[in-house]
Amino acid sequence: MPIGNPNRDWVREFLVEKAHLFLEVLRANEERGRRDAEGLARLLARHGVSEGSRLLELGCGNGRVAVPLAKLGYHVTCLDVSPVFIEDAARRAKEEGVEDRLETMVGDARRLLDYVGEDEYNAVYMVWTSVLGYYSRDTDLEVLRAARKAVKESGLLVIANTANRDRAVAYRALTGGTDTPYVSEAGRYILIEYPRFDPVSSTVTSRWKFYTRSGRDLIYIDEAEFTIRLYTLTELVEMAREAGWKLEAAYHDLETFRSYIPGLSPFNVVFRTSQDGER
Repeated sequence: MPIGNPNRDWVREFLVEKAHLFLEVLRANEERGRRDAEGLARLLARHGVSEGSRLLELGCGNGRVAVPLAKLGYHVTCLDVSPVFIEDAARRAKEEGVEDRLETMVGDARRLLDYVGEDEYNAVYMVWTSVLGYYSRDTDLEVLRAARKAVKESGLLVIANTANRDRAVAYRALTGGTDTPYVSEAGRYILIEYPRFDPVSSTVTSRWKFYTRSGRDLIYIDEAEFTIRLYTLTELVEMAREAGWKLEAAYHDLETFRSYIPGLSPFNVVFRTSQDGER
């Protein structure tokens, strides 16, 4: 079961049963996805993975990053647990004329090797806090081990624009220890997020409430809640090492490639496959 209330499977509830809600959020962030794809392409090239290489994205959503990467010349396999997201990704790939470079799969990253073979990819990547932190550390470790098997020797693992504990703690300190709701527009919805950070379990629980606008009024539509575990950079590196990866670089962002700044940076971390005994 996912982290959080043991009686709820928030992954299925949020990303499958209520996928139409989150799909609006993904569609509203297409420009951000394009910028992240361009940044990832620069990062991959910086670490020796060039245009034409085979990439695997875990938790790809509606292809908000995978489709632009395919347009940049990469061959991308796009895996997500949500049939709604994958259907939209396939539609976008066809509209953008890259269906020959984008393979879509409905699947659970916890059973990654049920869907892909070993030694197939030049790099595996995850963007926007997808997959890791949804379940237990043991589950995350197994996902990283499967990703290690899916890449070719000297392949990469990239975890980009992903939430972490250091940043959550710093933000909470700035707000005086309070969890502040925030509002955004998500397509036809107004989204109000209510996050709660638990420093003991290092988890964030966030309730998302969706509304539509009617004149000056907001009309309630639906809501969903999720809980994710946040790792420190040290914890992530140690877990990746157990799974057969070694840290190659940690960046502040995908534009300047400044070094990782604790408390300010999301995870933009690059790992490379390691041999036994390497650190």
